[in-house]
Amino acid sequence: MAQEQINQDIKWLEGQLEQKKRELAGSGAEVKEEREIIKDVIKESPQAPTPPPASQASLSDDDAKKRAAELEEKKHHEIIDELVGIAFSKNLASALKVAESFKNPHIIDEFHDTLADYYYQKLLDARKLK
Repeated sequence: MAQEQINQDIKWLEGQLEQKKRELAGSGAEVKEEREIIKDVIKESPQAPTPPPASQASLSDDDAKKRAAELEEKKHHEIIDELVGIAFSKNLASALKVAESFKNPHIIDEFHDTLADYYYQKLLDARKLK
């Protein structure tokens, strides 16, 4: 099930990536690397991409705050690792919701960057399989 959700998130990211590329090309803005565009997409999407399947429901706001409170006791890198784990075990929307619950710009920014790197690699891997 988690792999199915990851595939849905990757498909959503691919669509957002193409849309962002078109917007940048149309505006005459500087052309960015795909990895940077993915980071921008994740940062601009605090609420989620695709609706999760019923068996993988997104976390409620209260559950997201509880998860954030549980994680606050951990070291910085452990928090980021846990947030990435939520993205892959639940869905991207849930992980973004928990990250935003921290209200800590440093953690949120590092999480966005780390998550973008993970998803960029998964996107590259998915393209190799086609």
